Amino acid sequence: MKKISIRIIGVFVVTALVFSACKKWIDTDININPDAPIDAPLGNILPVIQTDMAYNTIGGNDVCRVTGIWLQYMQGIARQSQSTADYNLREGDVNNLWNTNYAGAGMNLKLIMDKTTGSHPHYLGVAQILMANLLGVSTDLWNDIPYTEAFQGDANLTPAFNTQQEIYGIIQQLLTDAIANLQIVGNYEAVKGDMMYGGDLALWVKAAYALKARYALHLSKIQPQTAYAEALAALPNAFTSSDEDLRFVFGTADADANPLWQFMTERGDISMNSYFIDMLLLRQDPRITVYAYPDAAGGYSGNGPGETNADASAPGPAVSSKNSPVPFISNVECLFIKAECEFMTGAGDDAVRATLISGVEASMDYHGVLNPLYILAYDSVLQTMTGPVLFNEVMTQKYIALYYQAEPYNDWRRTGLPLITPNVPSLEIPRRYPYPTEEITYNPNTPKYGNIWNRVWWDTP
Repeated sequence: MKKISIRIIGVFVVTALVFSACKKWIDTDININPDAPIDAPLGNILPVIQTDMAYNTIGGNDVCRVTGIWLQYMQGIARQSQSTADYNLREGDVNNLWNTNYAGAGMNLKLIMDKTTGSHPHYLGVAQILMANLLGVSTDLWNDIPYTEAFQGDANLTPAFNTQQEIYGIIQQLLTDAIANLQIVGNYEAVKGDMMYGGDLALWVKAAYALKARYALHLSKIQPQTAYAEALAALPNAFTSSDEDLRFVFGTADADANPLWQFMTERGDISMNSYFIDMLLLRQDPRITVYAYPDAAGGYSGNGPGETNADASAPGPAVSSKNSPVPFISNVECLFIKAECEFMTGAGDDAVRATLISGVEASMDYHGVLNPLYILAYDSVLQTMTGPVLFNEVMTQKYIALYYQAEPYNDWRRTGLPLITPNVPSLEIPRRYPYPTEEITYNPNTPKYGNIWNRVWWDTP
């Protein structure tokens, strides 16, 4: 039997059963499972989407572990992670991520969007924001991806791929529409099941503007004349504190735990990378105490290329505790977006320094390690920085602040910062993911991607 890629199979498979023909003498309710309703309430679907995205699309090991190893936050010291550190990422390695994005969260988001268009604008707005975020992460990893013809179930098993340029237009339109929908006033059902904002529509609007700024900035290499200005224009309507971050907080039960905690508990084949640890030690950065656990000797150390010392520091509680939150987008990220855009639009070094200091303070405060004396000393050093040195510091501090998130991989591809020596001297750091085996095999529309050193559309040489 021909295998069918699961990304296009509906999540609620039971629907097909209900519409199957039945003999008249058979009880018409015999095939109905009361525990799996065919028309699930919106408030039941939304938390499933948010959990799925937090565990896979945004904070999943197939995203953050891989890009975190490539960006030398961490080092693979055994099994698949060691292979990842050697820049071996094959088509079969990304099947699960692609399938969970499409057959999981993406299919459910499309379900909400279809169910709410014209009837529940607030649910629709939330779904549009999450869909924009899911598309953004996916296209930044794979380049061209399906959207216009996706999520149709067996009506279209081989959807065409939209170009990344088209996807970026779709992302911004989804966010624009979401902002409008969330601000519609009327007697509409409250957004239930929201595990991130508890149905607070004003915070969802802020998140949409924050994502608008992020995805505008991503185009800085190909549209520098507009990207920075568009990002800056969105930021005043985005977050004003870290209390407003769009993030998912995991539970303390094993089954509800953070994905990196589960990975370290089950496998534990990554350590901290000496590049990142040495950077934090050199700067005497207090975040090292939450970014890494002490090594076997009681200090902090990492592994470099080819090293597999199991006694080195492991990823710390900020990212690998049972209930470590997964940020979708944060106030800290917005502050660093602002600092970069100010630098690139000629706002002046003093303005850039002030925003940069705010970003560093917010990051340290978020992790509970803010030290006013450290900030005072850092500020005195920062006052000596100007020009390219200051820009390098903005991007380096953003790299530190967004530890174990996918966004620094996008920043590195845009700016080349921080300066990282490849793990494999004869190779460059990979610049994209391969398309998954199942998509290549069963969808003839899958583009030819070349290899993982080929660039996505916005990552021009």
